[in-house]
Amino acid sequence: MIRFDTVTKKYPGNPRPALNGVDLEVQRGEFVFLVGASGSGKSSCLQLILKEQGPTRGTVHVLGHDLVSISNRKVPYFRRNLGVVFQDFRLLTTKTVFQNVAFSLQVIGKSRGFVQEAVPDVLKLVGLDGKGGRMPHELSGGEQQRVAIARAVVNKPQILLADEPTGNLDPATSAGIMQLLERINGNGTTVVMATHEAAIVDRMRRRVVELVDGRVVRDETKGGYGDTASIIDITPLPERGEQAEKAKAEAEEAASTPDTHSVAVPVTVESVPDAAPAVPEDADDTATDADTSEHLSLAERLGLRSNSDRGDDEQNVGPTT
Repeated sequence: MIRFDTVTKKYPGNPRPALNGVDLEVQRGEFVFLVGASGSGKSSCLQLILKEQGPTRGTVHVLGHDLVSISNRKVPYFRRNLGVVFQDFRLLTTKTVFQNVAFSLQVIGKSRGFVQEAVPDVLKLVGLDGKGGRMPHELSGGEQQRVAIARAVVNKPQILLADEPTGNLDPATSAGIMQLLERINGNGTTVVMATHEAAIVDRMRRRVVELVDGRVVRDETKGGYGDTASIIDITPLPERGEQAEKAKAEAEEAASTPDTHSVAVPVTVESVPDAAPAVPEDADDTATDADTSEHLSLAERLGLRSNSDRGDDEQNVGPTT
């Protein structure tokens, strides 16, 4: 499904390659963590899979496509089989939850009927049933990330790429997001996630690919995060002893517990008081010039359009009318 053959990626002005001779293969239905320090090459891997970048040397194959030779015109169609989740959510702030999720269907030309059926189903999947009329600023961080995940999977992609999806969330909320990603993976979607969250990786015990200076140094089934000594600890010094003792106790408990493929944490769906009214059928969905520009920019970041598509059919990017 995903294959890197001796892939090297260099960026102008940086003598050290971001990726250096990487060989990697991901099979259909896998859940793979990409781990490593900042600058180790995790994000470069995701960008190559999404065809945001091309390799300097080597080849990248995704879903049967050679991404070195694929034409620019075919890239947006290829990307429709991939969903992308970002650390900072990247929601359209002037649109409702429903409209944010519908966006990824509208931009690829799905009918209004399809959108009206698919969006409520995916909102229910991610635990946001009944919140389609909310605005992003009315949601907690965890709920905003659930909206972003819903937008990424509403088109039923074969691959979900997640770049630090829990980086801005507290541990309890992160656990709920990870259980949601695990459920999506259980439905058949291949998940590739870049992360610094050692606790999450250690708890889930999935495949772990570790990168150091652009090289794969470890590829382990049912792996843990590994050496965390290089992670900077910003905890105040008086608290570190207590946390170390707690971490030691948790590690000893984990070592005596059989491995499991599931996250033993209940899904936590943050509550918002007083559900907002449903979006009226005759609501004014007219997109302003600023809206259209924001929509186009987001579509490109999500991989649904390329820069060359600008001007071809901008009227299909805004809300369905």
